Amino acid sequence: MSVDQAISHYQQLYALGTLSSAHFGIEIEPFSRSGKVGNSSIPIFEESTKVEWLANNVDISVFDAQTDSTQVGAFQLNFITGNNSGEISATFIETRDARILNSARAIKACTFNKDGTQNPPIDYLLRIKIYAFDRGDRNVLPFSVEHIVFLQTGSIPLDASNKNGVGMVQLNFTKAFPMLLSGT
Repeated sequence: MSVDQAISHYQQLYALGTLSSAHFGIEIEPFSRSGKVGNSSIPIFEESTKVEWLANNVDISVFDAQTDSTQVGAFQLNFITGNNSGEISATFIETRDARILNSARAIKACTFNKDGTQNPPIDYLLRIKIYAFDRGDRNVLPFSVEHIVFLQTGSIPLDASNKNGVGMVQLNFTKAFPMLLSGT
């Protein structure tokens, strides 16, 4: 390869740019306004909470296949059996008035009754949208996924040795109906 060809390849590669993992957003809202979650005052759904700015990191799976294998002679053959519905993990910076934690508790109250019974999914399902935006233009979304989810876990590690002292809340969501939205 000549120097001129190498420079040309480098320029083409450089022109592709990179996706910044620091430029992302997350939106969470009730799946149905007629369910308990949709009719409750839950801070994480309020615009004033700025949940998209409090998200510190989000782990999402864009492809998660179920697999199986079979033994044929001395060889193991692997194959896909289906499309998995995995988890979405998000860590949020907690506000002084514990909006994220209180939201998780309110969603739990919409999911489970005091007598131990569980409400139907319409009462606790959420719609979550996660997107990466271009660092030069917040309106350009090169990557976006949407899922119908339910809150599976919420926790905060309280740690006296945490140097910056900022509370970080971990929320784990499970994809509920992957076939209903485009983010399967």
